[in-house]
Amino acid sequence: MNYIYKLLQKQDVKLFIGYVVFAGFATLVDLGLLYALTEFLHIWYFYSAAFAYFIGMITNYSLNKYLNFRNRSKQIIQQFGLFATVALIGLGLNQLILYSLVEFAKLWYMFAKFIAIFIVMFWSFYGHKKLTFNVFR
Repeated sequence: MNYIYKLLQKQDVKLFIGYVVFAGFATLVDLGLLYALTEFLHIWYFYSAAFAYFIGMITNYSLNKYLNFRNRSKQIIQQFGLFATVALIGLGLNQLILYSLVEFAKLWYMFAKFIAIFIVMFWSFYGHKKLTFNVFR
């Protein structure tokens, strides 16, 4: 019960909304690269998705560090390492969901990516809130 109360605190809701906005921009970068690499350069969607996710991760880190969490830590290398660790777990979940939905459920890779994004978003927000931008203040 205490967890639900904390989850609904005003600051958490504000941070989550900000996270969704900035992560949304990073997601557009991710989706745009995924589509361009797959459709125009004919790279297998699975590889395109991994590369696009990585570029989106860098975008997401930069926007959320400075604009949403307003984190001023000077330990950028260590903090980005922690961010990347959380994001790499998200990448693993993303790739697993994407591959499963495309290869077994026979969904179009872009539609499957939207589903994966929605699921991984919750892991990413709480992982970054509790670890990345909490450990290095």
